[in-house]
Amino acid sequence: MNKGSLRVLNVLSLFSRKPLWGVTEVSRELGCAKNSAFEALDTLHQEGYVIRDTSGQKYQLSHVALGFIADGDALDVRSLCQPYLSALQRLTNESAFLSIIVGRYNVCIDSIQADGVKVGYSPLSQPIPLHAGSGSRALLGFLQDDEVARYIEAAAPLQRVTPTTIVEPEKLWAEIKLVRSRGFARSYEDFSTGANFLSFPVLGAMDRPLAAITIGGPVQRFTIEIADASIPAIRSIMAELNQHSRMFPAVPIIRF
Repeated sequence: MNKGSLRVLNVLSLFSRKPLWGVTEVSRELGCAKNSAFEALDTLHQEGYVIRDTSGQKYQLSHVALGFIADGDALDVRSLCQPYLSALQRLTNESAFLSIIVGRYNVCIDSIQADGVKVGYSPLSQPIPLHAGSGSRALLGFLQDDEVARYIEAAAPLQRVTPTTIVEPEKLWAEIKLVRSRGFARSYEDFSTGANFLSFPVLGAMDRPLAAITIGGPVQRFTIEIADASIPAIRSIMAELNQHSRMFPAVPIIRF
């Protein structure tokens, strides 16, 4: 194996230690020139294994790299949730998505699409900021207050994805309190316009969010009234899932 290929693999391995790395940090950690560190990161970026964070100065793993997660927790969660994802899709006849937190983003790792018009995102989509969309807020809302505060500080200024994206910290805090009191998150076309979504947390030990399940469809078909009528049945399915998911270890505190 040549030195360049080995360096790329060494850079990829750094992400098992912390989520964000910049060129200078990689150069210092591996004892190589900044130009060599940039070339390795750029190779991973071009191949889709890392993405730039919102600052554009640092890199983090993309959804493509989830298959390299050493402990396999994300994949185990996907296996656990698959039957319930199917049940929710059959219940609503709409699309169902499973997503997890990766760095400061919500990343879809599984989905079952409804027939007809497709909405939302898939495992091939780009990561979504943790304040945008119901799936993101179902995850962010069940983190601890200090974690939420760190996210808001680290992601500032919050990215506006659509005209209705919540980007004011005080409004985001109010929404998080609402998500916690309801036990789920609603969409406001704040990530995907023309679609309506409901998102519910998948909770591990100590009620830490392992993942989120999102159900959604076009606003003309999956209306607010239809979505609201489905909530009791969705809650029942999610309650059964969460009985099993709470056997998973608690998600570590996220530093962002």
